[in-house]
Amino acid sequence: MGRLPATNGAIFSTGALFTCDARRGIMDAQLSGQVIQVNNQHWMSILQGRERQLLTHVFRTAEEGNVDSVMKAMDLFWSQVFGMRGTDTWRVRSDVLDDVLKKNKPKRCLEIGTYCGYSALAIAQHLPDDGLLISIDVDPLFSAIAAKIIQHAGLSSKVKCLIGSVETEAAKIASILKIDARTDGGAKPVDFVLCDHSKERYVPDLELLDSAGVVGRGTVVMGDTTVYPGDFSASGSQSLLSYFAENPKYRVQSHVNTRESSGITVSEWVHLP
Repeated sequence: MGRLPATNGAIFSTGALFTCDARRGIMDAQLSGQVIQVNNQHWMSILQGRERQLLTHVFRTAEEGNVDSVMKAMDLFWSQVFGMRGTDTWRVRSDVLDDVLKKNKPKRCLEIGTYCGYSALAIAQHLPDDGLLISIDVDPLFSAIAAKIIQHAGLSSKVKCLIGSVETEAAKIASILKIDARTDGGAKPVDFVLCDHSKERYVPDLELLDSAGVVGRGTVVMGDTTVYPGDFSASGSQSLLSYFAENPKYRVQSHVNTRESSGITVSEWVHLP
């Protein structure tokens, strides 16, 4: 799901994600509904603690260890928050994700943009017992909430949450997966990648993951370019669909229009010569 809308326009700028000032800014914004800019690129929207309210709602109403119960609780909470706005396209996205996972049966996956962990749950429940999902988010608060929700659903053994961006963590992701792009003896690239973060970063981040060996032959990439309530529209960046269509490494498997000039694209890296 996309980021939530902010209620007022005050902006704090922080120089580094893990400074004390950044942590204070996040907590202050959580109380006042402000928007924070991090590292001049990544934006976080924290609307009066609603993500924390979601966590409380899940712990109070969802059965521990039951992923279906947890996801239903999250669905109910967000439908009430947004008054059902955007739920039609969320259902389309959920159906596409479910179909892709059932068809490809991935074992090692990467999600860029954890938010509160809903898509991480959707992916992890399809993984085998020895499967792994690495989910990364630039926002430490969202990542912490997602980790607790994933733990409550009983899937923490299959999901590793990282804080940061592909720009800062690509090497760490490759290390966790035992991938070495410099040799042919390392582990194979991931089976599946879900791009669900800042839309202007989709193409640059895929190129970074390519360089690190995290994506490669056989990797299926799903990108949701739909602008949901509260999202910031990407302007001036290359469309994910056009990138896949123009890149001989990829073959577009499907594209589902969800709204004007947006949609869900699924492509596979075929590594053509």
